[in-house]
Amino acid sequence: MNEIQAKEEIQLIREMIEKTKMSGAKAWKYFFIWGIIGILGVFGMYILVYFEKYNWIWINWFVFVGLGVFLTQLFREKEEKRQKTKTYAHIAISHLSFACGIAFCLVGFVFPLLELYPYGVIPVLISLIAGILTFGIGGIIEWNLLKWCGVFWWLGAVGMLFIHWHWRGLMFVPLLIIGYIIPGFVFRSEFKKSVKNAS
Repeated sequence: MNEIQAKEEIQLIREMIEKTKMSGAKAWKYFFIWGIIGILGVFGMYILVYFEKYNWIWINWFVFVGLGVFLTQLFREKEEKRQKTKTYAHIAISHLSFACGIAFCLVGFVFPLLELYPYGVIPVLISLIAGILTFGIGGIIEWNLLKWCGVFWWLGAVGMLFIHWHWRGLMFVPLLIIGYIIPGFVFRSEFKKSVKNAS
């Protein structure tokens, strides 16, 4: 390998790293969407509990999760129209997000309705999956902030074991702020910088 080839390969690696970081930075919308929807869902649930409308709790979550899926799909379709090629990071994040989304639905809706475990276990399992999602994305795009957010979700899951199950859902508010919304702000800032540098 001569010096010119070595420089070309180094340049290619740098470009791939930048594209990977750009893919991660574009994810800021999804972190905002799911962070805000999660917080609204939690508040909606506790309002229904306060008014003793327990049968409406499932509808509350179906509506908010449905809204999140709709907005995610809407933004994804817009991105795919603009983006001609997909990076490996983009494909890996899509697969990981889809897999965790299925796990969220099974753990949050299907298994409890089949009475496999009590409702108080749902927040713990959701936190574990959220930790896997954020840590996994952090590993794919090589951003330590997201890895630490994943660890924070796991610590939250462990912390919930020491809280009465009635109040475990409220722990999602700080978890969503620190684990989704704050990274969303960081990603948005990085995305703006990368667009500015590209122009």
